[in-house]
Amino acid sequence: MRFSVIIPVYNAEKTLRRCVDSVLGQESADIEIILVNDGSTDGSGSICEEYSRMAPSVRYISQKNGGVSAARNAGLDAAQGEYILFVDSDDHLPEGFGHELERIAAGDCADFIRFSDCVFNGSESKRNICRPFFAGTRKEILPRISEAICMKTINPPWAKLYKRGIIEKHGIRFPVGASVGEDRAFNIVYSLYIDSYAESETVGYVLNTENENSLSRKRHDDLKKQFAVAGEYIQRELAKAPIPENEKDSYRRAIDFGTCRGVYHDAKLMIQDKTGWFARQRELLQLCRKINGKHMKYPKTRYCTMITLPVRLCLTPVIDAVAGKLTRGAGD
Repeated sequence: MRFSVIIPVYNAEKTLRRCVDSVLGQESADIEIILVNDGSTDGSGSICEEYSRMAPSVRYISQKNGGVSAARNAGLDAAQGEYILFVDSDDHLPEGFGHELERIAAGDCADFIRFSDCVFNGSESKRNICRPFFAGTRKEILPRISEAICMKTINPPWAKLYKRGIIEKHGIRFPVGASVGEDRAFNIVYSLYIDSYAESETVGYVLNTENENSLSRKRHDDLKKQFAVAGEYIQRELAKAPIPENEKDSYRRAIDFGTCRGVYHDAKLMIQDKTGWFARQRELLQLCRKINGKHMKYPKTRYCTMITLPVRLCLTPVIDAVAGKLTRGAGD
């Protein structure tokens, strides 16, 4: 098989058929689908079994519930394709995307490709289109990856194409024990070993947000603990990666920026929890002082400076105001 599409499944009986049908419908004979049922308690397992009997290209794995990282890792262990794609069971691939995959694979395919995506909320859709981009050297790749880390476009595993050879050569897997930040960790570690990177204006993924109970949109009360697991994985892999120290410093700056930006997320959660204004200010002040005490360094861009300045100066009312705007606009 040329392409392995890994679909982690957990209580997805309402959307699973749409997801699998969208992959089966691609006009490419070189796609295998790996369904990993991560201990579902609804009818998802039966649907997976049905597809595995019906279509020779569908492989079914059933395991005890271990989280999305364990499910994706099981898919990677079983994959046989030259290229890897991840699709969440809530979402689906757009019609005709298989032709683009075949076209890319027939040429000089980049080690890491990010496609454009479409967000569908049940009634209307919005396209997020990438500007065509290609980098064929580490010197060209590094600024783009740093920007992707800062802007969080590197985070999701969907709408991206990976080379399985790179994943297996370096033993790259999702950090088990984290179901938040695990995708960001995987992508950052993968990017340490690539020699080419591309972004495509082709829409390669449809993200469905109508299911508010989706695991990908669920709030986790142990968020900091899970981020810590993912963060430790990144730092461990970054330390041993065979790349120059100046490249590692660039990664660390971008990752530190993400930590600093997290203060706004904490403020947003407090607003959603209806924490009082004065209590929020006290908590934010403590967070700012804690971050500043780590003497972090950040990328030297206008955007990063604008975001980090209120934290560095402990301007908690500014942070609170920005978080309030994000909450009202459902942004992040």
